[in-house]
Amino acid sequence: MRKCTVLALGASALVGISYAKDLSEEIFATIDKHNKGLRTVNKEIWENPELAYQEVHAHKILTDYLEQRGFNVTRSAYNISTAFRAEYSSGEGRAVSFNSEFDALPGIGHSCGHNLIATVGVAAAIGVKEALENQGVSGKVVLIGTPAEESLGGKIKLLEAGAYDDLDCSLMAHPGNSNYASYGRTLASWRANVTWTGEASHAAAAPWMGRNALDGFVSAYTSTGIYRQQLMATDRIHHVIQGTSDMVANIIPDFVDSVWGVRGKSRPRAEQVREQLFRILYASSNATNTSIEITPFQDYWDQNPSFQLASAFHKLQMEHLNPIEDPDTANFTVTAPEDDDSEPSASSDQGNVSWFLPSIQTGFPVGGTAPVHNAGFRELAGTDFAHEQAIKTAKILALTGLQVLQNETFAEAMWAEWTQMIAEVSIGLSDSKGNFPGNSTRNRHLSHVQ
Repeated sequence: MRKCTVLALGASALVGISYAKDLSEEIFATIDKHNKGLRTVNKEIWENPELAYQEVHAHKILTDYLEQRGFNVTRSAYNISTAFRAEYSSGEGRAVSFNSEFDALPGIGHSCGHNLIATVGVAAAIGVKEALENQGVSGKVVLIGTPAEESLGGKIKLLEAGAYDDLDCSLMAHPGNSNYASYGRTLASWRANVTWTGEASHAAAAPWMGRNALDGFVSAYTSTGIYRQQLMATDRIHHVIQGTSDMVANIIPDFVDSVWGVRGKSRPRAEQVREQLFRILYASSNATNTSIEITPFQDYWDQNPSFQLASAFHKLQMEHLNPIEDPDTANFTVTAPEDDDSEPSASSDQGNVSWFLPSIQTGFPVGGTAPVHNAGFRELAGTDFAHEQAIKTAKILALTGLQVLQNETFAEAMWAEWTQMIAEVSIGLSDSKGNFPGNSTRNRHLSHVQ
């Protein structure tokens, strides 16, 4: 129901909008001119994977490169050591932004393709800078370097620090296998460290003196398996043991450290699953006479993409770089926003951004069959083909950003749609005063929608 309402607004708002001056030839030529350097940046990040908030090499590579391209660069922006902000402005106008992610996964490196996400953001920003610097376009382009997406939510810290306050949209792209998508959605996700603490004792001589922390985890693990019968198709529950005391078979385990997570199609649904998980976790503690501690560290909101931005991206892609017309990608799937009925299956802190300003996270293919977060996908993400797809996606994202900068009618429709969408998805989430996420940001931009 929610999507139908938003799509109805988006479709009507798109009618009659004249697209901005066609600067595709100039934008594409500029990005192509820098392609060799962009490939070097891509490879440097891919070959040197770094975990959350440890992306020191990637931070230096990216900020050095952007500064050399004429951007005003702030390193370690917003008191986050590996975040950055690179911007370029020309005259008065709106501000478009892109995100570059660059953290990797433990053990399997860039198996989510963040080297490509970083490349897309840089290339798109270079494209828009060309329009501002040499083609008479007014406004600002901002590239935000967003660390720690895989686990610790760098964009959430950036949101809290005001990194997105002065922006009109947030654009980015994520690699996959064989699909071009412009209307990507994500699941809401919550994670926490969960520990059980018991009492060690000799397992043969005096087991009655012990309190088994491992049994606490196993009890919760088993009960969660039973609860899965009542989960919706888009719900998820994850758990893994992260650490234990030095266990031996004849000592009652006195400590287990684990990570648990839940996901849901929306924030309210994720909260329902989480509340049931809490009941399971506390029941496991009571049943085993152990103490339990739950320490949350992630709260990713579901992504509510802008139909306006997604439609503009799709239209521009089909006009300028239609994948179906390319023999290398003709067998891949291209999904228009109005036809995208796919269920979300992953999560991102870009979801949080989408609650604060109009946003999209488009998808592009790297080929192969290996899924993301798999060593096989890491190899695919390092190929020349994957880089080529990232560059093509960046070109279309740059043109999409120019619609926001150049076209007042489009920008007004984008903000009007976002305002209605956030009001709808926030039902049941507002506080006692009627405030809900995104409200303050929306009020700052009322001039766009009145």
